[in-house]
This record gives sequence, C-alpha cells and structure tokens, in this order.
Amino acid sequence: MNKRDLKKFRNLLLRERERIINGVERLQKDTLYQPASDNSSSDLTNYAEVGTDNFDREVALRLASNEADLLYEIDEALKRIDNGTYGICEGSGQPIPKKRLEVFPAARYTIEYQEQLEKEGRL
Repeated sequence: MNKRDLKKFRNLLLRERERIINGVERLQKDTLYQPASDNSSSDLTNYAEVGTDNFDREVALRLASNEADLLYEIDEALKRIDNGTYGICEGSGQPIPKKRLEVFPAARYTIEYQEQLEKEGRL
C-alpha cells in the first residue's frame, strides 16, 4: 500500500475514532451520569420510571462497551499503519482489498479468512 493510501486510511480511522469518543461522551453525559430517579414514592408510576431508567442505563453501558471494543480495533489498526502491516490479513498474509478497508478501515482479515474463522467458531 502506498503512502497516499495509508494517509487516507489513517485519516478515516482518526475521524471514526473521534466520532466514537464524542458519542461515548454524549452517552455518558445524557444517560450514565444522570441522577437516579427518586424512589421515595411507592406508586406504580415511579416503579415504572425507575425500571425505564435502569433499562436505559443498561443499554447505554452495552453501547459504551461495544464502542470501547471498536476503539480498540481502531487503535490496533493505527498501530498496524505505523509498523507497516496495515492492509495485510493477520491470518492468511494476503492483502485486504481496499474496498473492504474503505467500508471497515480497522479490518484485520480478508472476508474469506474472517468467514473461515466464524465457521470454525474462533471469532
């Protein structure tokens, strides 16, 4: 992969990284760090609100966890750019097609190798 392509993919990864970080910060501000509902009242409406708040927090935590996983993959892809292995399948050693990297710049594997890993239950 030439320097121009590497710069393009680095920029894609950095923009995606920034988007994710901003999204997680908004999620934390809007959901995770909101005060819990006051449960001093014992009516059914209050219980429903507490349940909804808890559900919203669980969903937010799952989303934050997924985003953390994606951030890890992006950081690893940036390391591969730095060490010269970006765009090379970690399993087969074959080049990862640029179209795949344009859709998912943090890809570690070719589609064929990833499908093989999924069939074997190793992913």
